[in-house]
Amino acid sequence: MPFSTNPKVQLVDASGTHMDDDDGRLKVTTEQDDSFTGWITYASFVVATGTAVALTHATNGVNATLTTAKEIVIQADDANSSYVMVGYNAANTVASSTITSRKGVKLNGGESIILAIASLASIFTVAETGSQHVYVAAFS
Repeated sequence: MPFSTNPKVQLVDASGTHMDDDDGRLKVTTEQDDSFTGWITYASFVVATGTAVALTHATNGVNATLTTAKEIVIQADDANSSYVMVGYNAANTVASSTITSRKGVKLNGGESIILAIASLASIFTVAETGSQHVYVAAFS
């Protein structure tokens, strides 16, 4: 069936509300109510080995409390010789030499992850080997 150019075709959502303007085009909203108003960066830190710890940790994290972020970015230093795992708690963030035993998201040197999470305490990291650095930035 060929594409219809009938100007009487209207876009309607499930509730019956028109989704198009008077020209039959989708309405575009330019207002963005969830924009960032703040950007915080933290000094790099050496990620813990063994058991994963939250980003709020005093010696293996940013040593700060933040609960109002809209997105948090974690980047593994490009000079890292091994990987860092990122997850949501210690039990589900595991670095292991056995692939099937690893848990979380693996970041090799230079790789990043962006998380739509409000709290630094909700993100855990652990490195496979010592001296692996990460950088953290939070957007509020």
